[in-house]
Amino acid sequence: MNGVLVAYLVMCLIFGTTFLAIKIGLEEGMPPFYFAALRFFIAGILLLCWLKAKQEARKYSFKRYAEIALLGIMMTTIPFAALYWAEQYVHSGLAALLVATAPVFATVFSVCAGQMRYRWYTGSGLVLGIIGIALIVGVSSEVSAAEGGRAYLGKISIVAAEFFYAWGAIRAKKLMEEVPPLAFNAWQMVFASLGLFSLSFLFEDVARASYTLSSIVSLLYLAIVASIAASGIYYWLVRETNAVFPTTWTYVSPVIALLAGVLFLRETVSLAQLAGGVGVLVGIILLNLDTWKKILHKRGEKRVFIQ
Repeated sequence: MNGVLVAYLVMCLIFGTTFLAIKIGLEEGMPPFYFAALRFFIAGILLLCWLKAKQEARKYSFKRYAEIALLGIMMTTIPFAALYWAEQYVHSGLAALLVATAPVFATVFSVCAGQMRYRWYTGSGLVLGIIGIALIVGVSSEVSAAEGGRAYLGKISIVAAEFFYAWGAIRAKKLMEEVPPLAFNAWQMVFASLGLFSLSFLFEDVARASYTLSSIVSLLYLAIVASIAASGIYYWLVRETNAVFPTTWTYVSPVIALLAGVLFLRETVSLAQLAGGVGVLVGIILLNLDTWKKILHKRGEKRVFIQ
């Protein structure tokens, strides 16, 4: 199988289970901003140490660090502050569905910036993806009624934060022409963690954080497997394809999150959710049809060469 497709599937699997890991850590008593800050600080420092050990660490100008810091705030501080806070009141699967708005914003930004051509199947993919998400979210309306205003605010905050995430992803593609993806990922996580630590200092009582086995395992999974391994794959895919294609993990992750909920939280899956999942997957294919064609074309060239 093509390397891009393999990397994409692995990234989707990891990212799809992060929502469950976040929920577990929060339920174990970790404050949301502090939990997120620890995740990205640990991941960023470990990745910088790894780059240093491989003698791939570089020094950049103050302006370049400032650009990375800004993107870290846009792509990590704001979206994950919203996500972690919201998951206190919203189910993990529903949170994953709300994060799926990122490719919608990314597609609009890419078209406006001239990085992506608008075609009929682009619009069709967006419509199908949104309909699929609406089907899945629609059957979970009882969460809003049960949790009240904070759940509603959590949903709105996740969607609003994805606007900044998508905007950052578009700008990051240009920056990564000068800064390697792994280095960019490491520094943006460190800068983002400082923002999250600041939020925690202002709004949380860190002394009440609960360091149980489950919360520590969740933290390490999120920091090492998700924030280093999967995020490294993400930035590599941005460089190899475009800013929209990698963000479609947010379309696949709701399906994975729902399955994780069934397996580990004993949640049920309705026919509407399954139909929505199909709509989401078809939307991904249409949204990135040009990229899929390029991938399959390269795969065909390799077969001819081998023969």
